[in-house]
Amino acid sequence: MVYLFATVQFAGTYYFLESNYLDYNRFEHGYERLPFQTRLLLAPLFRWADDNDFMVRYAAHLSVNTYFFPNGIAPQDILAFYLNIVCVLIAGWVAVRLYAAATRRNLLGEFVYPLFLGLCFMGYVLHTAQNYRFVYDLPSLAFFSVGLYLIYFRKPVLWFIALFAVATLNRETSLLLLPFFILSQAIDSNGKVEWKRLYNVRVAGVVLPLMLYWVIWHGMIFHLFAANPSEYYSRFLANLSTFKALRFYPQMFSILGYLPVFLWLNRGSLRDPQLRIWLWVLPIWLGFMMVWGILVETRIFGELIPYTACISVIMLEEVVAQRIGQGEADLLSSAEEREDSMVAA
Repeated sequence: MVYLFATVQFAGTYYFLESNYLDYNRFEHGYERLPFQTRLLLAPLFRWADDNDFMVRYAAHLSVNTYFFPNGIAPQDILAFYLNIVCVLIAGWVAVRLYAAATRRNLLGEFVYPLFLGLCFMGYVLHTAQNYRFVYDLPSLAFFSVGLYLIYFRKPVLWFIALFAVATLNRETSLLLLPFFILSQAIDSNGKVEWKRLYNVRVAGVVLPLMLYWVIWHGMIFHLFAANPSEYYSRFLANLSTFKALRFYPQMFSILGYLPVFLWLNRGSLRDPQLRIWLWVLPIWLGFMMVWGILVETRIFGELIPYTACISVIMLEEVVAQRIGQGEADLLSSAEEREDSMVAA
């Protein structure tokens, strides 16, 4: 129940404190700027909410409360709020499930979901620049999390293909599920890494068609909305310029809760081979976002939060257990040395 309350608090904070970057009406009818209009999975659902009598009445009823909603509230706001709650719950559940399957000690399982929510606050809300929200962000978090679940637990590949197909309609970061899938194929049934397993027909038979689908879909959708205003261009030079301004450093390093450096340094404590090999996706993701994302916009790393929360808790368990074990060994050694000294005396 506490987790649920915390999830509602996050969804409300994110939705009502961050500024909406999209124009709902333009988005619903296909006139929003590129590349935002191409992420159109939710557009029909938002158009339904805008035309639904119950949603309209509900929004009008809430808008009367000018203390909480000084600018009023739209039917799409209500839909997105409840949808975000569901999406965050799904992503948090995946983080907990990954932890439960991978932990060797099972000491800190109750802290996985709170850490997950804390990272969500840092990634989606705690900003000094780029204080914007987008309707497809938290659904993307849910889609990506379910994709990781399907890959990790070796669910039927058709389920993964279906999820990838739908997630691609929501946001193009679905492409970054493929490195997770590819790297997982290097793990054999004994948990050992065999890189030669990546070069087989089975892997190519899944990855290449999905990449082709992704390219064709985005080619079609960009052609369809070619007349729309556009903010679609490489961000590489702009991202390089942010490194010249120290004021951006705190927010850039807050990506995934300031944890990536520590996770990489302590990767040896992560014994699960599949979770450990997935760490190689982090530099791939950073390279992708260096070109097409805005680094200070930490939400673009949000899909990695469930994975980060899971492995952070597992690594913490291993590091603490190792240091406690070393401390006990040191105490035992000191006691033995004292005993030997007393006997000698």
